[in-house]
Amino acid sequence: MNDQLLALRESSIRIIKENQANSGAYIASPNFKVYNYSWFRDGAFIADAMSEQNENASAVSFHTWATHIILEREEKIASLIRRAKQGEEISPDEHLHCRYTTDGRESEEIWTNLQLDGFGTWIWSLDKYLQRGNQLPIATYRAVESLVGYLTSFWRIESYDWWEESFGHQHVANLGSIAAGLQGCSRWENLSEDSRKQAAQTAVEIKTLICKRGLVDGRLAKWIDGTELDASLLALIAPFNLFEGTDSISRKTVAAVMSELGTFGTYRHKEDGYFGGGRWPLLSCFLGLAFIEIGQPEKAVEILQWVETLTNEDLELPEQLASPLLYPAMRAEWIQSWGEPAVPLLWSHAMYLSLQAALNESTGKE
Repeated sequence: MNDQLLALRESSIRIIKENQANSGAYIASPNFKVYNYSWFRDGAFIADAMSEQNENASAVSFHTWATHIILEREEKIASLIRRAKQGEEISPDEHLHCRYTTDGRESEEIWTNLQLDGFGTWIWSLDKYLQRGNQLPIATYRAVESLVGYLTSFWRIESYDWWEESFGHQHVANLGSIAAGLQGCSRWENLSEDSRKQAAQTAVEIKTLICKRGLVDGRLAKWIDGTELDASLLALIAPFNLFEGTDSISRKTVAAVMSELGTFGTYRHKEDGYFGGGRWPLLSCFLGLAFIEIGQPEKAVEILQWVETLTNEDLELPEQLASPLLYPAMRAEWIQSWGEPAVPLLWSHAMYLSLQAALNESTGKE
């Protein structure tokens, strides 16, 4: 491991630890007010990266925090499931929120909260944690039992995407996140037989839907019956591994992202106007993971080396780059409303760590 790589690895772990609350919650970014919360989506990927680095105390602390969030809302989840079975209409705001304060409260700010992918991603990260030979407390299995019922009841509903935008669709990246979590926990002996069967069946149903109505020109589409492309789709190839690297769907999706959204700095999607629509290093890391999956690790190495050039003097990675932008005229408007974009972003550091770990594993290095 070269000095530059080692320095950013150590810095990434340090930054994540420094921004983990005593409760176990990971702050998305300490220097960006809107991100002074903990998301299930970001947190799950961060916890998985920390576990890959043998920082299991940090990972389990987040998992404990997330467990408390769900158990405190068991009655709400049961009520939502019951109401859905009775045919009652449920408004988006009534669902579980996607982000919480570090002490587990919902934010009072108006937000696009209906994002079920975070809960699927959390279960997926728990499964990865178990695969590494770790143990989970009984309370976490109870929380997952509750979420299995919730996700299998509501996976079909329209929601916001990974980027908290585009309400009104069944987003393929969201569906894949849910399927990955349900597929993983369907193998857990500590879950009830009914939950395991329900999880396994739903995971199959989701992948079947994606294959029937979530493809365009042989690659994954942003939403069901759509044609758009989104970089979040890469997660279905890796690290979720819903599609194998030898599958033509994987190869065509990777090729489309490279061609349309970029390799060294990857745009979220072509219509992205957030802070002018910058390139996201963490999405390049997802692309690197997909390259490894399809048997092109040399391209992943190039991405890893490129990411190492993006840090500031404090070895912090940003959420997105300032140029080139898709819609540069929109950047000033966002800065005026929310301030400068997030630096550091813990999710960026986590995906760097995950790509580094995946490359080490693929080459047999420690």
